[in-house]
Amino acid sequence: MLMSPPRPNLFREQAGPSNDVTDAFRVAMGRLAAGVVMVTCHVDEEPWGLTVSACCSVSMEPPLLLVSLGSNTISAQSIERTGVFGVSLLGQELVGVAQFGASRGQAKFVHDFVHTPEKKCVSPLVRGSLAHIDCTVQSTVSAGDHTIVIGKVNQVVVGGEGDHPLVYYARTFHRLSELTDLHAAPVAAQSVDSLLYDGSDNQALSSGDKQPPVQQRRSDLKSND
Repeated sequence: MLMSPPRPNLFREQAGPSNDVTDAFRVAMGRLAAGVVMVTCHVDEEPWGLTVSACCSVSMEPPLLLVSLGSNTISAQSIERTGVFGVSLLGQELVGVAQFGASRGQAKFVHDFVHTPEKKCVSPLVRGSLAHIDCTVQSTVSAGDHTIVIGKVNQVVVGGEGDHPLVYYARTFHRLSELTDLHAAPVAAQSVDSLLYDGSDNQALSSGDKQPPVQQRRSDLKSND
């Protein structure tokens, strides 16, 4: 009788020699797949860009987003000083740009990667990005060795649809394409984040309407992106 090989234990200790909480936390967060963005600003009036994955929307009314930056980085210090920054969403074709902005110990001037958009964006826009979000700083929060920057969205430039998102997972960059689509979306419910479903959906559900099919919800999500 053939025996199948044992499945790997994904929850085994992999924290390193010291086996402390910090190391284990680093390993755990490495398993959280995330999008890749370049946070842009101006340093000495020149375009500068830092690659991060800690970026998310905060609010739609008003539109707010946040990025988390190392407090000692030039980017964080410049953004706090000028009150302006941008977020360029990177696709897989811009993996070289992502690597440049993630390199340690080197200047991150991005003259070769940015251009001036048609809309009145103050922050540098990475050429070929999936989208660019231009922000002014609304507030900052000191959190450990990082600074959380909450930005008010002033302008949005949406790029073409030819590229696929760039994903950061297990400390390496990965591609995300339609071939990896599971053809499933979150099921609408009152507890679902309002950023995924608008108020009319929640109201319909609370009034006893049946939940729409998963495939229909997928198309709704795409149309609202």
